[in-house]
Amino acid sequence: MGLKNGEEQSSMVSSFLPHQGAAESQRLRLLIYVLFYTVFANIPYWTASREFGFMQLGWFCVEYALLGLLALFIAPVWAACLLFLLTAVDILCGICRSYYLTIEGCFYGRNLFHSMPDSRLYATLAVLLLALLTAGGAAILQTDEMTVRTRARAGVCLVAFCCLIAVAEIVTAVRTTGHIPKLIAAPDKIDTSRSATARLARIPILRLLRIEYTEAKIRATEKTPTDTVSPVLNATDLALSSAGIGSAKPREELPNLVIVLVESWGLSSNQAMNVALTHPYFTPAILARYTVQQGSVPFYGGTIAGEARELCGNSMGYRLLNSTADKLKGCLPDRLGMLGYETVALHGMDGNMFDRSNWWRTIGFQQRWFHDQFKQQALPDCAGAFIGTCDAAIAGWIGQRIERPDANPEFIHWMTLGSHLPLPVPSGVPSADECLASLSLRPGSALCSWYQLIDNVHSSVSQVALGKLARPTIFVVVGDHAPPFGDDAMRRSFSRSVVPYILLLPREGNASGLK
Repeated sequence: MGLKNGEEQSSMVSSFLPHQGAAESQRLRLLIYVLFYTVFANIPYWTASREFGFMQLGWFCVEYALLGLLALFIAPVWAACLLFLLTAVDILCGICRSYYLTIEGCFYGRNLFHSMPDSRLYATLAVLLLALLTAGGAAILQTDEMTVRTRARAGVCLVAFCCLIAVAEIVTAVRTTGHIPKLIAAPDKIDTSRSATARLARIPILRLLRIEYTEAKIRATEKTPTDTVSPVLNATDLALSSAGIGSAKPREELPNLVIVLVESWGLSSNQAMNVALTHPYFTPAILARYTVQQGSVPFYGGTIAGEARELCGNSMGYRLLNSTADKLKGCLPDRLGMLGYETVALHGMDGNMFDRSNWWRTIGFQQRWFHDQFKQQALPDCAGAFIGTCDAAIAGWIGQRIERPDANPEFIHWMTLGSHLPLPVPSGVPSADECLASLSLRPGSALCSWYQLIDNVHSSVSQVALGKLARPTIFVVVGDHAPPFGDDAMRRSFSRSVVPYILLLPREGNASGLK
């Protein structure tokens, strides 16, 4: 009797163990599946964010979790393809939101990989490899072996995850700001940083769709015959009105005009830093030869928007790249060209960067100088976010050009490069100013590199302004947009609406600029 009872108990245990093993297997599948779509799928974006300095758009992508919900009902190969595409969209959104770009702007920068330093290329390849690995992980997660009950639990967990981080983000925002955050708020023309309270959820597809919807509305408005691109305040028009260039003057009396659009020169909340950066323009030698004016003007987007602001005086932004010559007739190169100016545009990068080799020609620049031409002139390269001609070297080239006698006045537009983010640390600037604690700068930090690279441009321009210039020369030095630091605190330490400018206007009686 005892033996029989023992055999029955043994039979019950043996029958229970396989069942227990299957349950454990299902729980393990559930855990791996949920963790994959809520945590592990974010690894490519996290890596790209760290390597390329994206701003904080949220730790976890809600749309990955929603894709995990969809993947419960579709073939693994489709789940893998969709995850790879969503990862690409996620990274694209990070680029657009961090660097004040539209999708179209990213498209025009697609040919820049060959100008990246090796470290950036390796980082790009690492992100691509991680994206492929996560996509492969989605294919490996076979849902056929998951029971209906396990699938239902996975779906509930994914939905609960989305709700949890949304509620946590809303609570944090309400406690900090007193109002509910707009997770998919329409980007304004400035497209500045998000509130620092929203740190958990990323929703890249919705954000990109909203950006494109806003851009489409602007393009549709500009196609109507009664509407034109909005004029905007800009530093160049202020300089021209002060100097009276628009008035009728003989060609030999017209001054040169040099516009220096300084990459990522923003207006800091640290006034001591602002003063230190502009100090090269307030030396006795400069003040003896120039009237110096400074102030700020609004910015409306990325670098191309800054060029549109200063060259055309409007908020055209990236639509400048596709405009016809007729639409750009009122812009500065065309206007000054008609007055007899030689119009020249300079950039230390490849002409494919934002298609400048094409639209600079369309807008009316007679000469266009890029990295290849400067290299032929034996100008040195500097490494940063991209490999290009050193800013100080281009400043010296400008000085030599406007020191030689010429029958025609010169209009030079220079888009600087060295301070493009992400920044090299250390800056690599020879004899760079020390990053002082009194300016809230820490040596070996990204902010220190930014300060030294911006200061390098200002110091170089001030040296050009003190050269033996062949004719009076107006210098317009202005930022294109605020520095797009990925760190929230650093990003918020710069104005989200205006950038600084400096105008050097030749003094009467010393207008020739000759020593």
